[in-house]
Amino acid sequence: MSYTHRTRMRTLATLAVAGAAALPTPALADEPAEAPGSGVTLDITIDFVSEYWFRGIGQENEGLIVQPGATLTFDLFETSGGAAVTGYVGSWNSYQDATAGNEWFESDMIGGFNIALPNGDSIDLSYINLYNPAGNGIFAEEIDLSYAIDDSERFGGMGLSPYILLAVEVDGGSDAGGDEGVYLEIGIEPALADILGSESLPVDVAVPVTLGLSLDSYYEDGMGGDDDDTFGYLDIGVVASTPLDGLIPAGLGSWEASFGVHYLYLGDTAQNISAAFGTGNDSSTVYATIGISTSF
Repeated sequence: MSYTHRTRMRTLATLAVAGAAALPTPALADEPAEAPGSGVTLDITIDFVSEYWFRGIGQENEGLIVQPGATLTFDLFETSGGAAVTGYVGSWNSYQDATAGNEWFESDMIGGFNIALPNGDSIDLSYINLYNPAGNGIFAEEIDLSYAIDDSERFGGMGLSPYILLAVEVDGGSDAGGDEGVYLEIGIEPALADILGSESLPVDVAVPVTLGLSLDSYYEDGMGGDDDDTFGYLDIGVVASTPLDGLIPAGLGSWEASFGVHYLYLGDTAQNISAAFGTGNDSSTVYATIGISTSF
């Protein structure tokens, strides 16, 4: 979710997506023109992933995994100091044909507010309900707060796009450890624009790096005892993306395609949780993503 909240739903509005697991993506095409006075944007994404990891916790690593989502963003007001406040609501889903009898594995609902500051930085506050439609009910509910820094004018025009995200579980737990947890995510995403120097096929390449940590009871394996690891995971990716404006008529929105490869390294407890969830017992893995997104 793109998901501007730096989470697994990164591709739906500004992780979110993410994050689930999962993830900030710089815009590669011109922003879609809004109807005069409408102040409303609809973002739609469809991602295909070889493995589904949410903050270092394995969900599925076999079969076809399709993850569609949509976010409706609407302007609210602008402060006297020049900060713009928007609201958004969205949904993110994961369909997994290897999960017998439970192909519609996850359906998350999100709502929140984003504050775009005059200096280009942004603050985001959201509520997320992570839900299993097949009958297991709510995985977890959480409140997320993130701060993203706009450093695009530094380092010769290639900023690091650093951000920090704090997620507080208010019901349930993504680790199935029994306690609500507090999660901290720190990330950067340096990017190079138009690496091919082609007007007909501009390709941007980003290198997202994400560190996931437990501040309190987020990575527990459910076996009892003091098993809450601080280190959850480290994800390093290379993502290439290009606008599809030359292939899609202008009246059908602004389209973009992306392809990514990620290296994921897990902490001990995240590895144990993933093994219990049936996604293997390896301390590291490599997975691929293919995505298509559009904005209206």
